Amino acid sequence: MGRIQRVVYGVTQSADLALAACGDCHLRAWSKRDGGLVLEMETPDNMEAYAVAVQGKLAAVGTSAGGLFLIDMASAAVLHALKGHSHGVMGVLFDGNEIISVSWDKTVRAWDTISGRETLRIDAGAWVWSVAAHENQLVAGLEDNTVRVFDRASGGPRHVLTEATGEVYAVAIDAQRMVSGSDDNKVRVYAVPSFQLVRVLEGHTKWVRSVALEGDCVVSASADNKVRLWDARSGDALHVLRGHSNTVQSVSLLGSEIVSGSVDKSVRIWDAETGASTRVL
Repeated sequence: MGRIQRVVYGVTQSADLALAACGDCHLRAWSKRDGGLVLEMETPDNMEAYAVAVQGKLAAVGTSAGGLFLIDMASAAVLHALKGHSHGVMGVLFDGNEIISVSWDKTVRAWDTISGRETLRIDAGAWVWSVAAHENQLVAGLEDNTVRVFDRASGGPRHVLTEATGEVYAVAIDAQRMVSGSDDNKVRVYAVPSFQLVRVLEGHTKWVRSVALEGDCVVSASADNKVRLWDARSGDALHVLRGHSNTVQSVSLLGSEIVSGSVDKSVRIWDAETGASTRVL
C-alpha cells in the first residue's frame, strides 16, 4: 500500500523513527533520516488506529474498537493484546515498564509490558481523550471540560482543573509544567506540582487537538490546520507551521524535531528551531 489512505489520528517519534496511527487500519513507521517506510502493518483487529506510542523497538497502538496491542516493530509481531477497554482507545504512552491507555469507555488503565497484565484501572467519570504522565502524576483530558490529575501509583484523585470551557482533547506534562489543549481553541499552561494556571496561549482559531511539551517549548496542533510553537515561559508565539490542508490531529516534539499528523492523510516533519517543513510522509 505505502501511501496513507485516510486520516492520521495519532503520531509519535523516537530518535530514528516517525510513527503514525492511521484511519485506514494501519500502523506505519518511517525513517526520519531518509523518509523510507520501515513498517506498515494492519491493526491486529482490523480497526482504525487511533493512538500510538513508541519505546525502543516496541510500539503500542490503540484502535477504534478498544483494541490495544504491543508490537515488536522489528518483526511486526504482536507481543500482547491488552484486553479490557470497551470503546475507542484515544491515548497511549509508555511509562517505564508499563503502558498507560485511555478510552471513551471512561477509564484510564495501566498494563505491564512483560506480562500484559492490567495493573491499574481508574474510572474517570467521562470520556477520556488524552493522557500524560510524569513521575507520580497521571493527567487526563476529559470530555466533561476538565483535566483530572491522579496519583500514578494508587489512581487516587489529586486535582480537578476546570478552567477549560470545552472538551480537553490534549495534555502533556513534565517536571515544571502541565499543558492542555481544548475545544475552546486555547492552550493552557499550569505550574507543577501546584497545578495553578499560569498562562493561556491564544492564537488558534479552532479547537486544539494535540499538545506536546519539552523544556520551555510548547507545540500545539489544531483544527485550523496549523501547528504552533510557543515559549512556555513568556507565552510568546515562536512559529506558526503551515502546510497541512486539514485538521492537524496529533503532534509530537522530540529535541529539535516536530512530527504532525493530519486529516489530510499526511505526516510532516518540521524543524522546531526554524519552523521549516523538512519532510512530508
